[in-house]
Amino acid sequence: MAMNNMVQFCTGQHEHGGGDGARMLREPGIPPFITKTYDIVEDPNTNSIICWNPCGTSFVIWDHNRFSFEILPKYFRHTNMSSFVYQLNNYGFKKIALQKWEYGHYWFQAGKKHLLANIKRRGKNVNVQKDFHQEMYYHGVEEELRNQRDINDTLVSELEKLKQTQEDMVNGIASLKEYLEKSEAESRKIICFLAKAVKQVAMKRGVKRTDVEVRDVTMSKRRVEDATESSKSSGKKNMIDFSAIKRAHAIAQKPKIEKGSG
Repeated sequence: MAMNNMVQFCTGQHEHGGGDGARMLREPGIPPFITKTYDIVEDPNTNSIICWNPCGTSFVIWDHNRFSFEILPKYFRHTNMSSFVYQLNNYGFKKIALQKWEYGHYWFQAGKKHLLANIKRRGKNVNVQKDFHQEMYYHGVEEELRNQRDINDTLVSELEKLKQTQEDMVNGIASLKEYLEKSEAESRKIICFLAKAVKQVAMKRGVKRTDVEVRDVTMSKRRVEDATESSKSSGKKNMIDFSAIKRAHAIAQKPKIEKGSG
């Protein structure tokens, strides 16, 4: 009994539990694991967890944690993601992308459930699987290259934006430098103007002060000259008076001299 359960588990032939219309009909010649996996991928209600790729040639498990704990128990009564992947490998599925849970098979395609009858366990359709694996490999390589090109394009775009930003900054700095130079020149002009104005005011005040001093000196000089002239006039008058007195005295002495001689 335990051996039969193990065989059913490994071959994916363990029937899905009942309830909510969940019991699934087995297609003739199609392994139950393949039918259940196809129905899981086809269910639009679980597209946020697992769905077809845009081409419908492979499926992607977007959230392997939710897939393990929400999807697997519903269809396979276990939560072992490694067991599910092992089953995929047994039926010839290959991992497509390197950085996500994406698997594909030549006969496993969206909307083509009739092709599932061609999927057999490993070793029964080696040539088809080999061709498919090569095709899927190149498809995966192309997709990775496409992703890399997209990344490169994004990086180039970001570099262009950074370059433009740098040019804008350089232009802004140049404009700021020019503005500062103009401001400095204007400040110098204002300072020179103020200095000249202050100098002119000082010179005007100095000229006024000099005029006053010259007038004072001139008046003082005139006073001295007037005093000198006055002194000279007084002295000359005194000399004239003395000469008159001297002549008068001489005239008075003249009769006395004549009498003495007579």
